[in-house]
Amino acid sequence: MNQQTHYILLALGSNVAAELHIEQAKARLSAVFPQLRFSRSLITPAIGIVSPPFINCLAEGYCSVPLEEVIVALKDIEAQMGSVSEERKKGIVKIDIDLLQFDNTKRKADDWSRDYIQLLLNELSCK
Repeated sequence: MNQQTHYILLALGSNVAAELHIEQAKARLSAVFPQLRFSRSLITPAIGIVSPPFINCLAEGYCSVPLEEVIVALKDIEAQMGSVSEERKKGIVKIDIDLLQFDNTKRKADDWSRDYIQLLLNELSCK
């Protein structure tokens, strides 16, 4: 059976025990998607919410699962790490993992214009 390979680009962010949560998310993501590579982490101000600064990083790589399964896996990791919508409404983000791109389809259009996304993406592409 021939499995199709898909390109994925993820954005990770946390503003509570952020270094720990980003590292835990990286480990969980690597277990599900072993071909991921990660950018460095950056401290960035909160966008659109009142909260402490975030630590953000990107991950890119390839997987052999369809889009729907990638989305489910990301939401499962967020849930396993205790990220809940009630806390997010209060500006508490233990972990946020967004799928920015799947194959050639860009998602989360607003995120692409953020300076830190462009900076980290450029650094990843130079590796």
